[in-house]
Amino acid sequence: MTIDLIDKKILYELDKNARTSFSELAKRVELGKNSVITRVKNLEKGEVILGYNTLININQLGYSTYDVYLKFVDTTPEKEKEIIDSMLKNKDVWFVSRVEGSINLAILISTKTPEEFYKIWDNIYGKIKKYTQLVRIAILLEYHHFTREYLLGKDTSSRSSAIIGKKEYIEIDDKDLVLLKLFSHNARISLLDLSEKMKLTPKATRERIRKLEQKGIILGYKINFNFEKLGFKYYKLLLTLNDLSIRNKLYDWIRNKPNVVYFDKFLNGADFEFDVEMDSSDKFFELLANMKRDFPGDIKEIVWFNPTKIFKSSYF
Repeated sequence: MTIDLIDKKILYELDKNARTSFSELAKRVELGKNSVITRVKNLEKGEVILGYNTLININQLGYSTYDVYLKFVDTTPEKEKEIIDSMLKNKDVWFVSRVEGSINLAILISTKTPEEFYKIWDNIYGKIKKYTQLVRIAILLEYHHFTREYLLGKDTSSRSSAIIGKKEYIEIDDKDLVLLKLFSHNARISLLDLSEKMKLTPKATRERIRKLEQKGIILGYKINFNFEKLGFKYYKLLLTLNDLSIRNKLYDWIRNKPNVVYFDKFLNGADFEFDVEMDSSDKFFELLANMKRDFPGDIKEIVWFNPTKIFKSSYF
């Protein structure tokens, strides 16, 4: 599938706000509404857009998210598929990704207590321990989603980000929970469909959405983006630092790099973690060289791996 500049503009705008209406999208990319609808459908059909995700700050709801890295050991392709399928079927696992490199599988589990996580993980690991090596279990503290300026070669000085992280505990009612579940599967669900499923008026549903956004529970709406279709490769980087005091400067440094799409802060993770999407290995290694040059003697080790496919990504 050939992707032109208008397609990239559409992807950029939807990645900023996946609930942008077709009419508004048409204005922003300066194209007719019907043409925009056709292009979006083609991007979906061509699997450039794999879905639409709602960024839900589940930390605000009292959850902690555990990031689990696994490496396959003494397996066959069939056994690996069996393990992945078991994760996909497990309702307690809300994110599953295949990875190339020092690890092979990444999963996310969110629970309200450590004891609840222990019970879930003990049940999972007991069934797969023979075929996997546990690389790490880390607790997510913050997760920053940056806009993808690299799609349009835009300046990063005014780049925005959505930050998942606990600020305060907020209670929600059952209707809000239903809304979040529906949104987590499809951020572009229409207000009318959402209202019908919730058995509320559109006005009441819109007001609930507004309040969830205002409280910082709904942080934004993104596309599930197939970067490989545009010729990009995804890299997850884990840095060990000699000097922890450089983390703020390092954050400012990555924030100004248009290909950096995420920053992650974990308890029991690396000293500094971030994610990039690059269209060539040469550019990736140039990024590493520039980082070492700009922070001489401060970075002890850089480890990276390549998430290749996201099988599952839904909070509820």
